[in-house]
Amino acid sequence: FGSENMTVVTSEIRGGAGVIFFANADGGFLTSEMVDMAIEKFDALRADENVRSIIFTGALDEIFIRHFSVEEIIAMSSALRDNNKAGVTPERFALSPLRAFWEKVDNCPKPTIAAINGVCGGGGCELALACDIRLAAKGTYTIGQMEILVGILPGAGGTVRLSRLVGPGKAMEFILRGKTFYPDEALEVGLVNQVVEGDVLEAALAMAGEFDDKPPRALAAIKQAVKASWGNSTMEGVLEEGDLFADLIATDDQAVKMMEDYVTDGHVFKKI
Repeated sequence: FGSENMTVVTSEIRGGAGVIFFANADGGFLTSEMVDMAIEKFDALRADENVRSIIFTGALDEIFIRHFSVEEIIAMSSALRDNNKAGVTPERFALSPLRAFWEKVDNCPKPTIAAINGVCGGGGCELALACDIRLAAKGTYTIGQMEILVGILPGAGGTVRLSRLVGPGKAMEFILRGKTFYPDEALEVGLVNQVVEGDVLEAALAMAGEFDDKPPRALAAIKQAVKASWGNSTMEGVLEEGDLFADLIATDDQAVKMMEDYVTDGHVFKKI
């Protein structure tokens, strides 16, 4: 993938699978610009009748998505505070492009797979949670929702989707503590479906190949039926989470200071 200053999202079609690659050479963080790129790629793959499944993975060694840019969240905090003075409520920020994109992934009629090739935290973990299936490469990188360690909460569906995956009791503990998991640990708690010894993208492509000859309408119906068993709309919970996130970063000075300290200290998290 070349350039050391690269911030890019690319896509390829391999067999019947569309693959979206995330690459930010500046630390592996997700940015708003990358989200816009990813939405464009995703919409094209979803609309392509020859694409039977969609895979997300990282283009950089040992990085899926580190997390969403904390610098952008700090800037968002400032914008919220300024906008509030003009009568704009935090609630309007609940429908951000990031939350809307993860909802698109969640509601895609085609099977979606997160091929987790490395560190996967915050917004990256939220993307993995929005996928139907999560495969993780074996290693000692971490996966999880660690936002509390910078004074905030998951803001793009992490609380809702982690709860439905591992249960509300475990999700509550993990998010309150900012707990992250090595791949083998993530498998034990049900955060990922498989840990792969070799190339995780190749494993994801092999699994995706199983969907090529299965009827698309039946696959979509299965997804819809399983999600109906979860009860309330995921989006209802995501919007509530988004309102809480916006209110926190708009009004809590400690949260802003913790984010600023994290940036100043070189973007380092301690594994809990």
